[in-house]
Amino acid sequence: MPSQQKRLDPYTPRRHPGPDEARPAWQHPTAAEHRWPAFLAVAVVIAGQSWVAEVLSLNPWWVYPLVTGFLLLVSLAIYLPTRREPPRALRFLSLGLTGVLVVASIVTLVLLIREVFVGLNLTATRLFLTGIIFWTQNIAVFALLFWELDGNGPEARAKGDPDYPDLIFPQQQTGQEGLAPPDWKPMFADYLFTALNTATAFSPTEAMPYSRWAKLVMGVESVVSLATIAMLVARAINIAHG
Repeated sequence: MPSQQKRLDPYTPRRHPGPDEARPAWQHPTAAEHRWPAFLAVAVVIAGQSWVAEVLSLNPWWVYPLVTGFLLLVSLAIYLPTRREPPRALRFLSLGLTGVLVVASIVTLVLLIREVFVGLNLTATRLFLTGIIFWTQNIAVFALLFWELDGNGPEARAKGDPDYPDLIFPQQQTGQEGLAPPDWKPMFADYLFTALNTATAFSPTEAMPYSRWAKLVMGVESVVSLATIAMLVARAINIAHG
């Protein structure tokens, strides 16, 4: 009975398997991931923010992308040529700035909806282009957030530190032996695909969220994407009937 009680105790630290024991894919140490895909994603975000800020007449328009994306770009660029683990302070800065990008996207969506239905200053072509750019930059923003948070970040994933993953990909699931290497790890492209699926299907498709934060982030992305598409469709119908 005492052994059963210990086994069920949620506060008992989880023991990592020994070298001769089977370990899940996320606990295999692997080479660290290059940061250049994330660097390119931030560049896309900065370009998208600059366009949307100019459309919404947020003057001076360059302050908005500078305060958010540019600082994140610099923090990524410091370790861009290497695969070394950045200092903890730099990781917290990168994670915090990514969170700021998510908040900025939500605020921008509110301002964009207000401009569409109250300001009425956008032509159909400009509205459609702005909506597509905003939707695309949001995919990049949430891909960055998934990449930074899953398993405590790319460096922790490479070392095999996480006891449990936040997102489970098909290659990590039981019964997928032979379809991927036993030490398979998601990279930025996988998180980008996850963000794209969430933005189009409004639900998880390939990667399943297991932690509460992953479910919350996926839910926020789905709502933002759905609201963006609904705004474009509603305005297009309005223009057609006008």
